[in-house]
Amino acid sequence: MSAGLTRTQKKFLCRFLECRNFSEAAAECGIPPESAREEGLRILRKPEAAEFAAEYAVTMKRYGAGGGDLAEDALGRLINGSISDAVILARSDPETLSDEDIRKMNLYCVSELKFGKGVCEIKFADRLKAIEKLAEIQGGRAADSDAQSFFDAIDSAGGASPQPDEE
Repeated sequence: MSAGLTRTQKKFLCRFLECRNFSEAAAECGIPPESAREEGLRILRKPEAAEFAAEYAVTMKRYGAGGGDLAEDALGRLINGSISDAVILARSDPETLSDEDIRKMNLYCVSELKFGKGVCEIKFADRLKAIEKLAEIQGGRAADSDAQSFFDAIDSAGGASPQPDEE
């Protein structure tokens, strides 16, 4: 039962299952970056973590919110990701931000970041391309599933066909 996990551990697991990144998951839970991997592995090794992860995956899949294929989850993060931390970063003075402040920011949707004299240039991932790629992946899976259904139907029909009488 996942009752043996602390709230922080559950939060870490949820975030890690979504992003599959120790540093990012740890930053959101207040785990110091220098111990993110070690602490993350310690949490993942707990028997309760496996049960929690299984329950989480089922729930996320049921509501179509990820928890499945890595590529689909990554594209989903690009498509639906928030850019608010990037906007905060752009409006901030880079000299006043600590390394820890930056590590806590969700910059997953940022593809390029440049600082100049009083200017911050941010390029974001192309959401339309991500949507097209996700549709392509899901369309391919649907086509594979349709083909498999067709072959399964042929296979089951072949087994159910009448056999000639033996004399």
